[in-house]
Amino acid sequence: MDNTSVMVSICCLTYNHAPYIRECLDGFLMQQVDFPIEIIIHDDASTDGTQDILREYQEKYPDLFHLILQTENQYSKGKNVVLDYIYPQIKGKYVASCEGDDYWIDPHKLQKQVGFLEAHPDYSVCCHCIKLYIQNEGVFREQEMQPRLRNKSFSFTLQLWTEFGGFFQTASVVIRQECIDIKFLNSFQKCKDIHLFYSVLEHGKGYFFKDVMSVYHISGKGVWTSLPFKERVLIGVETSYEIYQKRKNEFTKKWLAGYLGELVLFCIRKDKSLKKTLKTLPMIVDYCGYKGIGYVCQYISKKLMNRYVLK
Repeated sequence: MDNTSVMVSICCLTYNHAPYIRECLDGFLMQQVDFPIEIIIHDDASTDGTQDILREYQEKYPDLFHLILQTENQYSKGKNVVLDYIYPQIKGKYVASCEGDDYWIDPHKLQKQVGFLEAHPDYSVCCHCIKLYIQNEGVFREQEMQPRLRNKSFSFTLQLWTEFGGFFQTASVVIRQECIDIKFLNSFQKCKDIHLFYSVLEHGKGYFFKDVMSVYHISGKGVWTSLPFKERVLIGVETSYEIYQKRKNEFTKKWLAGYLGELVLFCIRKDKSLKKTLKTLPMIVDYCGYKGIGYVCQYISKKLMNRYVLK
């Protein structure tokens, strides 16, 4: 298969996903498309039989599956497996992602998204609504969206994404490969999806489909979902600050202030103490100056209005 023949590279990360990986892989295989795809899977030294299942699928579909099977865990060594192992293998014009415990549920997902991007060259990414599966409760839930964005398809810019943040999830995205800025991503010590999405939206607009086309699995055992809420917010603060340091403008400052606002709201809910909450002020000033206090207050006011007025 030569480089020009692949339209979409599906990229998948797995680690001890044996109970879920078949559903994920079947979601790839059920795609009804009129263009060639490839499936690149990196397994980070799973110990639960995930690699055996991956080999089974590769034997059935040798032209589709390209496996990168580690014998030692690379994440624990500080490697970024996407940048170091997956992206160098990509041949497709577009890149779709899905981790091994998530899965696609719409057989026309790739055709819809690629069709849109082919027709709109000024767009760098498109994504869609997801369904959440809460494993501990055994229930599905709808994705929470801002009232302004709920139940609709819409175009969005980098500025809108930083304003509302987090309204799409990795398994929903298809990215125009030429818009992935490897140099920018490699400039961060620990590159995350948020760095990727920011970078891609610097190169074009995004489009959000209201169609529910994938399931995000919340097991409580994932690297991200197992973290306490406060720790996730602090990671958001650090990550947005990293980007703000490289792209200093008003909307990246407001974006950073939004994460700091979430930290303030958490302190209010958790500690119910004004004195403890006020201890966040020096942190706000350190990260985005005295003007940041105003931005944080604006964010909190808007968040409370959305919650209590715009339901």
